[in-house]
Amino acid sequence: MLKLQNISKTYVIGEFSQNALDDISVEFRKAEFVTVLGPSGCGKTTMLNVVGGLDHADKGDLIINDKSTKNFTDQEWDMYRNNSIGFIFQSHNLISHLSVLQNVEMGLSLSGVSQTEAKKRAIEVLDRVGLKDHIHKRPNQLSGGQSQRVAIARALANNPDVILADEPTGSLDSETSIQILDLIKEIAKDKLVIMVTHDSEMAYKYANRVIKLKDGRIIDDSNPISKELKDGSRLDLKKTAMSFKMALISSINNIRTKLGRTLLTAFAGSIGIIGIALILSLSNGLDKEIQKFESETLSGYPISISESRIDFEKIRESTEENLEEFPDQEYATMYDENRFQSFLTPNNITDDYIQYVEDYVAGEGQLTLSGVKYQRKVNMALLKYMTVPGIGDTYIPIYQETIEENEDTNPGDVFGVNFSFFTLLPEGDVFTNNYELIYGTEPVQDFENENFQVYLVVNEYNQIFKSTLRVLGFDTESQTQFNFEDMIGIEFKLFMGEYYPITSDVSDAMTITISGIIRSKEGSNVSLLFNGLGYPAEVASHIYETYPDEVGGIDAISLYPIDFESKDLVKEHLDLYNVDKADADKVEYVDQAATITSMVGGVIDTISIVLIAFAAISLVVSSIMIAIITYISVIERTKEIGVLRALGARKKDISRVFNSENLIIGFAAGVVGIIVSYLLIIPINLIIENLADMPNVAKLSPLHITALILISVFLAYVAGFIPARMASKKDPVIALRTE
Repeated sequence: MLKLQNISKTYVIGEFSQNALDDISVEFRKAEFVTVLGPSGCGKTTMLNVVGGLDHADKGDLIINDKSTKNFTDQEWDMYRNNSIGFIFQSHNLISHLSVLQNVEMGLSLSGVSQTEAKKRAIEVLDRVGLKDHIHKRPNQLSGGQSQRVAIARALANNPDVILADEPTGSLDSETSIQILDLIKEIAKDKLVIMVTHDSEMAYKYANRVIKLKDGRIIDDSNPISKELKDGSRLDLKKTAMSFKMALISSINNIRTKLGRTLLTAFAGSIGIIGIALILSLSNGLDKEIQKFESETLSGYPISISESRIDFEKIRESTEENLEEFPDQEYATMYDENRFQSFLTPNNITDDYIQYVEDYVAGEGQLTLSGVKYQRKVNMALLKYMTVPGIGDTYIPIYQETIEENEDTNPGDVFGVNFSFFTLLPEGDVFTNNYELIYGTEPVQDFENENFQVYLVVNEYNQIFKSTLRVLGFDTESQTQFNFEDMIGIEFKLFMGEYYPITSDVSDAMTITISGIIRSKEGSNVSLLFNGLGYPAEVASHIYETYPDEVGGIDAISLYPIDFESKDLVKEHLDLYNVDKADADKVEYVDQAATITSMVGGVIDTISIVLIAFAAISLVVSSIMIAIITYISVIERTKEIGVLRALGARKKDISRVFNSENLIIGFAAGVVGIIVSYLLIIPINLIIENLADMPNVAKLSPLHITALILISVFLAYVAGFIPARMASKKDPVIALRTE
């Protein structure tokens, strides 16, 4: 059945070499109790390890059921130990963090036995050794004799062909030793038992065959095999594998024994997760606030199409130029005063495009648009009556007055602002839904005499620009409050034509009179008009029809969506026009609301990325710490590694045990990080609400929670991978000797 043929084993340490086994040849019967007797250092344990596949000979061959093991792979040795060998060690070598039952089940689990069957067989074999009532105890709750009985039960659980016992009574008292040897002798009735001992009295009393070793050689065999045995048995190896569940159970039980250290490690590992979670919660909350602002407050802002549009990307790139402010240099550089013209991209608004938009407005636009505004080039001037030094009382264009009032204004301060004193009111629901008459009457138009009435626009605080008040004729130096009553009835003259004289003759001019004052409604989503005069669409229509020579084509279109969802539909339709068009023929629109939110969102995203990068440093530190903790765990559990290898665990099974522990720590760190983050979000939201009147800004999304926990698990796995790999490569013989 089992045969050692010319086995030699030499241990080399530096320049020193020791022949542990020197050309040993011996054959064993299928069922017998063999004791290997000899002094310390004679090679007894080495011989046992070679038979058990824990150690391998330098020369010779171990033959099992006529099968040579010279070419065995690591996996085949693992299967051999699990299927055919049961080890009983002097120091018992029970895994301290597993119960008695789990220690016995371990070898069965490696054989692929189901959990139910493994538990049943483990209880049966524990009952056989008299420990059925102790199955849930830990090894440290047992006596020495009970611990050795557990070791015997573990060796028998898989019903191996060979039991290898290394000084099984070496650490027991004489009475307990006799009980253990009686049990081993009973086992030997149907199995091959090879026991190493230095006690010759016990060897000859219990064994039916005694082999004496000295200096690595067999010097006596009390019952040698006289002729080669052929029992017809063949070596049948079954694959071994530790299930992930078993590895997880082992890891959980080990963690329980070091709960304090594990919790501290998990908390330290969670610090980076907490930092990133808080940053993401703020970023996510601010993004939602921006989206809410865009949806509720900016949804009424129009989609604008004009002859030229501002390229904000070019502006952004321009501001990124590395220029030094207030340089200490004695030379000047050239600056293009027209550089801002490069930020304007022309739009080719053709008749076809206008028709395309008008068709949409008349069709689908009835469901998605609350109004539309077409702007045409019109040669006209609004004049007011005033006293001019050197000329007297006369009418002058009011834009001159406006410029005089703003002569100190930096053009850059109003760059991109669409301001006009005399503007066309939007049509339809856009106007009626967002503005209300607060004083005066609705405009009444006298088209025959060209006497037109208009609105004066004030803001939500009933405020009017200083320059506008000056245009209206009020003294802004001595007054700060102005009665609405005094504003009603103020007249202006409107001249048509590209050129207009400064004159008191206004017989050919149209009369514009303020009849009412309007303001944006409370709760209105958008303020579309600046301070000034707003004239109705019918006035514009009269001008277009009466003075066609002074009216050009449409140079701007404003589309007002009903709501945020409708805006997307409108934009989709406008985008369709540009499909398959050359770049020069494309017409681009400006979504003012999207532009604002995109710029703000971009700033928030940039800040978030920078903060996350800093927080990620703590993740790296925690990963290094987990790697160190795993390495310490490998050192602490070295003997356990040897036991598992002796039971037939593969190298990858050993890695799996430690990787499972790392996964648990990583998961715990992620969960702790999320819980602490949620607790911190509460005061953070209160602070933000007090400072910015924005309740519940910080919000952690389920996606971020899942991602952060997975990242924590992944980093823990990566951090512990190398120590786990080191554990799997440990020599089982050396591991078993480690205390």
